[in-house]
Amino acid sequence: MMGGHHAMSGAAAWLALTTPVALGAAHLGFGVLETNRWETLAGAIVCAGAALLPDADHHGATISRSLPPISNLITRVIGTVFGGHRNGTHSLLGVGFFVALAWLADRWSMQTSAFGVIYPGAALFSIVLISFAVKTMKFMPELLCWVIALSAGAFVGMNAPADRAWFPLAVALGVIVHVLGDMLTTGGCNLLWPIKIKSPRWFRKIPGIGLCWKSNGRIAIPVLGDTGSQAEWMLASVLTSYVAVALLVA
Repeated sequence: MMGGHHAMSGAAAWLALTTPVALGAAHLGFGVLETNRWETLAGAIVCAGAALLPDADHHGATISRSLPPISNLITRVIGTVFGGHRNGTHSLLGVGFFVALAWLADRWSMQTSAFGVIYPGAALFSIVLISFAVKTMKFMPELLCWVIALSAGAFVGMNAPADRAWFPLAVALGVIVHVLGDMLTTGGCNLLWPIKIKSPRWFRKIPGIGLCWKSNGRIAIPVLGDTGSQAEWMLASVLTSYVAVALLVA
């Protein structure tokens, strides 16, 4: 999926978790996590950025240009460690890595006289994630990306839910939604990386399902077709409408 669509799917996932939305008989949100309006918005912002994290394996991706030179360095290192694009960061191992990173960042706390306990690690991580989401809007200049990321990071820091499990949860949800989104395209993902189970040639020749298990070990359910397809744009339009409605309800 395209970067902006990943970000929107992350925001939609967080809103579905926190905001019950009913349109007639249809229920479009679970509301299983209790948050107030500002906590809901803060979580949606973080989750939208986290939904771009797996693409940190690609130095040519949008997020690589989000906060230069820091983002360039991060994506090159992660891409090297995790074997390039759509490999390690798009696997179960990658999900675990990003969640562990978020948990460790959130463990860093400081007691202040003015604001009580603050969480610098989560705030810095949030700034990076927010910059990822902002950069998907192609017209944003680098300086404005920094301004928005810093401002939104401060907002998240002041309105984060009291339950500290929210931060690793938001990152986990965003990363998982990203991987699932890519599995709906023809490229697919290998959830078991670095293990690579190749599909037999005879399987790849079966019409339809032969596209679901690839010679490189990736699995796809390509209902959206290629990245950037019309079907993907239609799904993104639905998600955008849902996010708009859920934010109004929240």
